[in-house]
Amino acid sequence: MNKNLDCFLRTVRQLQACHYAQSPFSRTTRRAFALGVDGPKSAAHSIYPRRLLSYASPCRLQSSVRFFSQGTLSINTDSTSANEQKTADALLDDHVQGPDLMTVAPTQLPSGFLGSPKEVRSTAEEKDEENMPQQFFKDLQKCTSPSDVLDLASKFPDAPKYASNCLATMWTLTKKLSEDQKHYERRLMFEHPQFSQVCQCVMQEAKYMWRDDLAYSLLAVVKLGVPQNTRLVQTLLRVCQERLNEFDDRCLSVVANTLQGMEKSKNVEALQVGLQLLVEQRIPKISNVLMLQNMMKGLGKDAPLKLKTKLENKILYHIDQLTVPNAQHMFTLLAEMNYRSVPILNACSNKIIENISGTPFRRLLNILRSCKDLLYRNSKLCSAIADYAASVFYMWDTKQVVLFLSAFENVGFRPVDLMDAFAEKVTSDPECLSMKDLVTVLRAYSSLNHTPKSQNQEFLEALNSVLDKYLPKISDVDLLKAVYSFCILGYFPQSALKQLLVDETLHSLVAADGQNIEQNEVMLHTINACLNLDRNCFTKPAALSVKELPSTPAFSFPDVKEVLLSLLGDESLFRANVPVVHGFSLGMGERITITAWQFAEN
Repeated sequence: MNKNLDCFLRTVRQLQACHYAQSPFSRTTRRAFALGVDGPKSAAHSIYPRRLLSYASPCRLQSSVRFFSQGTLSINTDSTSANEQKTADALLDDHVQGPDLMTVAPTQLPSGFLGSPKEVRSTAEEKDEENMPQQFFKDLQKCTSPSDVLDLASKFPDAPKYASNCLATMWTLTKKLSEDQKHYERRLMFEHPQFSQVCQCVMQEAKYMWRDDLAYSLLAVVKLGVPQNTRLVQTLLRVCQERLNEFDDRCLSVVANTLQGMEKSKNVEALQVGLQLLVEQRIPKISNVLMLQNMMKGLGKDAPLKLKTKLENKILYHIDQLTVPNAQHMFTLLAEMNYRSVPILNACSNKIIENISGTPFRRLLNILRSCKDLLYRNSKLCSAIADYAASVFYMWDTKQVVLFLSAFENVGFRPVDLMDAFAEKVTSDPECLSMKDLVTVLRAYSSLNHTPKSQNQEFLEALNSVLDKYLPKISDVDLLKAVYSFCILGYFPQSALKQLLVDETLHSLVAADGQNIEQNEVMLHTINACLNLDRNCFTKPAALSVKELPSTPAFSFPDVKEVLLSLLGDESLFRANVPVVHGFSLGMGERITITAWQFAEN
């Protein structure tokens, strides 16, 4: 009996090998077959004998099992005991990797091997079943919304086998929509009756999926907005924990990026810890810079310092392999990790400076924002970006230039040529600025203490005309910020000041239940001081007066005093904490005047 059973198993394997070599999906199926018959099978190896092999024949699993059990009965009817029969069936079920054996012609098998002739399916039926998944995927590519995918799944009885493909397609289609469209499509998706069936199938098949399908299914479910506390999400998280050692570097990157956008929970934290340990073990074997960057992005700022340091050393070891896009992207990655690596930043800065021409606007903006987040100062890099921005200034719209000016303000760098060119544009066309753009531009020019080389007064008047246009609908806080910036630049907008100095407006800015009260009080102090120090520049309205505000205490700044004395060259020319009206005190020299409270706030 054992000899007959061994002979039967060898025959089955030979038939499988012959069929897989001819299958249009032979690469995938050969992989599954090769994984198979010796040693224990992991979850990754046994995944989807029902799904992956069903690409060629989606409905044959049940028939295949019946086929083998009938064959066994046909051979061993008279000589096999009950226990031996169970053992044979178990071995067959365990080792069968391909139900596609049904395509073998009956004439190639022993007489009676197939059982009843009714069990043999016709060639036409097999071709229809083979074409079914091909037609499904062809129609899947034509879908334009998640609802279309679900409608398609409801028309194909075997669609649940491809639930992970459905989820991935739905997520891909959702990414291309606007926020309003996403909200609408998600509502339709959750209300669709087929969606629950797709989710149910994903939960059932999670343990048997290929690792790529498992990782991308978790990503798609989270990105589609499925609540994190649902059984679907928690099941995928648990299965990812169980099969974490099976994931390759790409799957680890996908899962890590998915976890970055999820709320903290026991399953999320457990999976993150496992990811960190696994990445730490695999770092010495990773030689691809792009893969290292994907790991950095996935781990994020929650990664332990030891792991961040190992990633830094690995990047430095392969620093010569950095391409220009790698160098540009490295700033954003380090900012997301909240890790300031000066050697990496310096090397990336040199690469960016050498290849600054043609760099997209968004990448340059992200570099400047990352420099601000990382507290990284590189004057050569900022100068190169500023010069390039000034050279392509006329190719950008107003919104892009305003974003750039704000980014330069945040890093404390003054792009003179760019600011002069933009001032000239605003002077000739003030209507190009929106209310939000106006506040941002005023803040940038006042913070960087820049006035155009020519047409300074015309530029400020143009900005004032834009402010006057928005006065009826501007908020009190934006009005305060605009007037504050104008005063720092030495210009006093009459209409805006009248509206700001109304008691009702002042009270709303310093009300106990308001926001940023301290910041508003500082700006009001500054405006008040400017009005008193430059009386000839502004005529107060007859019925209005500046509200008396609490005095700011005097401050001592030894470093400022030292710089002033070095500039003046004579200690007798310097006087500190000179009292003036309304309780302000000034550190004063005969040629330089500096307000102590201004330095305190800056």
